[in-house]
Amino acid sequence: MLGLNSHHVALVERLDEIVSKGIARRAADYDRSAEFPVEDFNDLGAANLLLATLPEKDGGLGYNFDGRDPLSFFLIIERLAKSAPSTAHCFQTHSNAMQILRDQGSDEQVKRFSEPTRTENKLLVGSASEPGGGRHSSTALPVNGGFNLNGVKHYATNATHCTWMTVHMFNTAAQRMETVVVNTATEGLEIDESVWDPSGMRACVSPLLTFRDCFVPEDCILRNSRNFYEELWLAKINFGFTANYLGTIQGMHEFARDYLRDKGQKDNETYQSALGSISARTDAARLLFYYAANLIPTEREKAIVLSNKAKWLAVETFNQLAGEIGQLVGSSGFFRKYPLERLVRDGQVHTLHRRHHVGAMVVGQYELGLQFDLNRS
Repeated sequence: MLGLNSHHVALVERLDEIVSKGIARRAADYDRSAEFPVEDFNDLGAANLLLATLPEKDGGLGYNFDGRDPLSFFLIIERLAKSAPSTAHCFQTHSNAMQILRDQGSDEQVKRFSEPTRTENKLLVGSASEPGGGRHSSTALPVNGGFNLNGVKHYATNATHCTWMTVHMFNTAAQRMETVVVNTATEGLEIDESVWDPSGMRACVSPLLTFRDCFVPEDCILRNSRNFYEELWLAKINFGFTANYLGTIQGMHEFARDYLRDKGQKDNETYQSALGSISARTDAARLLFYYAANLIPTEREKAIVLSNKAKWLAVETFNQLAGEIGQLVGSSGFFRKYPLERLVRDGQVHTLHRRHHVGAMVVGQYELGLQFDLNRS
């Protein structure tokens, strides 16, 4: 299976079983209602996957970026995205927030803030981006005993199904970014999910957060916050987006294959050629991505540069496939009873994460021996 080892093959088979039994069957309903996929995360919690990116010493599986097996984390995202890209992104966001909590927090903080995940399948939120771009207009003002937060964050995935949110704020006194952990019941915090009405990724409910003089006590401030940029978290998070794109592409590819077979079109040479080219592009992007992920423990910088190549190729492959697949399966393949039209909508929205050409630029700068910023990945 594309060079995966026996552990990864077993993980893929396990995930495919979990997805087929419930997540894939519910995806269309969650898409129509634009609701957070609660049942999906009950399944993932029962499978002990919601702590996957914590180290083993914290009760996790060690699939974190700095652990022994980061590829397993990305494979989980990929297999979820084959049927439910929204669920995959909710999982990705939660799992990355869990990694940042472990990287920047104390043992006590990790235990306290991950407890709702252990006991209730609640997720974490990783909130940084702001309307209009940037991350510095939302502020943390030092006050007696903690911080006073003001500002607006958007794309706060999981905020309707969490107890704690990791939020990146600009410390106006120290002139640096801080990571704070905010309880959803905090006075002055407004969580507005009514803004979430996209054409795709509809079950990936991502509210608008407004902070009005929200007090955060000192024990909810992660003391190693400066690690966010120094440890290249923007670049690390990029891997999860690529895994989601690759899963979405595989879901589209496999639908087209099965649709042609079931509709008696498999002997058509034009369709055979089209399907073969789709398969080649899909596997090329996956192989490049797996190679980058496997380099993380030994050659991190090179791995991140290669991940930009893989992401660029994944987006280009999706765009090409989205444009061609209708001619392959015909308009009937886009009826709502099939997953294809939802996968296309999800991919069209999710690949607009931006920075597509910036990632290619980083690769070019690397190859030319110029300065480059991996946090722009």
